[in-house]
Amino acid sequence: MWQRQIGHWTSATNVHVNMSGDSKAQLQKNVQVSDELKPHFRVTTIMERPYVMLKKNHYELDDNAKFEGFCIDLLAELSKDLGFTYTIHAVKDGKYGNDIYGNGSWDGMIGEILRNEAEMAVAPLTVNFRRSEVVDFTKPFLSLGISILYKVPDDQQPDLFSFLNPLSWQIWTAIATSIITVTLGMYFVANITPYEWNLNFSCCTAHEPHPAAAFSSLVPAQETPIQMSNNYSFWNTVWYVLSTMLKGGCDFGPRAVSTRLLGGTWWVFYLVVISAYTANLAAVLTVSRPFIPIKNLDDLANQTTISYGTIKDGSTMQFFQESKIPSHIKMWSYMKGKEVFVKSNGKGVERALSSNYAYLMESTSLEYETQQNCNLTQIGGVLGSKGYGIALAKKSEWTDRISRQILLYAKRGIIEMKKTKWWRSKGATCASTSSSVKHDRFALSMHNVAGLFITLAVGICLAAIVVVFELIYRCHHISKKEGKPFLSELLYELRFALNMNSLSDHRSRQKINGNDKNLQQIPTQNKNNNNNYNVTKTTL
Repeated sequence: MWQRQIGHWTSATNVHVNMSGDSKAQLQKNVQVSDELKPHFRVTTIMERPYVMLKKNHYELDDNAKFEGFCIDLLAELSKDLGFTYTIHAVKDGKYGNDIYGNGSWDGMIGEILRNEAEMAVAPLTVNFRRSEVVDFTKPFLSLGISILYKVPDDQQPDLFSFLNPLSWQIWTAIATSIITVTLGMYFVANITPYEWNLNFSCCTAHEPHPAAAFSSLVPAQETPIQMSNNYSFWNTVWYVLSTMLKGGCDFGPRAVSTRLLGGTWWVFYLVVISAYTANLAAVLTVSRPFIPIKNLDDLANQTTISYGTIKDGSTMQFFQESKIPSHIKMWSYMKGKEVFVKSNGKGVERALSSNYAYLMESTSLEYETQQNCNLTQIGGVLGSKGYGIALAKKSEWTDRISRQILLYAKRGIIEMKKTKWWRSKGATCASTSSSVKHDRFALSMHNVAGLFITLAVGICLAAIVVVFELIYRCHHISKKEGKPFLSELLYELRFALNMNSLSDHRSRQKINGNDKNLQQIPTQNKNNNNNYNVTKTTL
């Protein structure tokens, strides 16, 4: 009968089983080996949720049964498939492993392996260069990076001036400037154009001359003085611009093409601005949003209001200690001079919840904490790339064997299923892995409404061009009719427009004198069912 040696026994070291080659299949199919004949490992670990935790009734249980968590499930799966037994104990000093003094005196789980107090470390133990020099690591069973854990601030209720929040301060400044610009533009355009000057019989003359103007010469001049007026005085123009913007209505409106063009452009402008403001006002006044002043690691490094730190003597601390990136060097200079380090992730989470503290931790652990507590959120992305591995003594024959099995678990989705079990199924209260926190107040920016201001500027320019053509046309008409030089008539109108308080200086704005020699009678016109009037036209 064919036989093969699968192990040996000595009185000093007890049973040793050689698991090379197809020994696993041989044990499962050909030979029934009891637990006493299987290789046994002393496994050191650290209490860190959800990787390793004590069960609620742990005081009633013994040895391995009192532990639970992601790493415990992974270890049990490896034990079943590779055929070994184990005994778990928590690391005595509660540390991961760091060469504190740089002389090879390691503490934590790494130190226990080096001192032969344990053969294996199964925990959220980060694989890094310094540790891999003294122990062997398997292939990582979880990939991760460094991120920021921060408390979600309390909701900010609307303040006294919250009605200004729908628009940014740049837009409010631009709107105020636009109001002033349109007011001045309308004032000058309305006074320069001849078509905004009307008889002062009624407030309605802004729309058309009063009908009595046609037969006002029948009334003695001493009793009915006739004078040309313009509704667009400075304060009337201010009132017009503001009342139309706020939809309060106005008792006069533009008559000339230039003023109507400017007014229409202004209406389009404020229509969109008011609509955008109204649409955002309800959300700003009724929905409170938490405000976080930092967005990423650089923001954290460039401020001093929020303190930040990580686990003392952990791999994250070593990362910032050894990094050559300027922002990381700045952060390490801050951290090493203050009491910002914590003993464990649990202590870091408690500190983040109770004070203005940002905790730098591994992304996988951060994901678990944000799942369990909706008052916590992740800030920014993930920094760096590293992984959690199982540590064994140098040149251990089990390193490659366990690595292949971990890769097989990853291929079959077993690791992802175990992660889902402990991250999302075990008491998770938050629906998503990240909090829907806004990092700034919701306000429209200048980029959103820049087109409106361009439209308004184009309208003002067109109004200025049109009023020039109106003035030129009017002066050409008068100069041709009265036989005066066009240039002198144009200068005459411009002098009057620039000296608007002296109404008596303009011949068409003067009071009609009943004894004027230039008054000419215009024949009356008969109309059916109407009286006959003698209409007088003044020619100066």
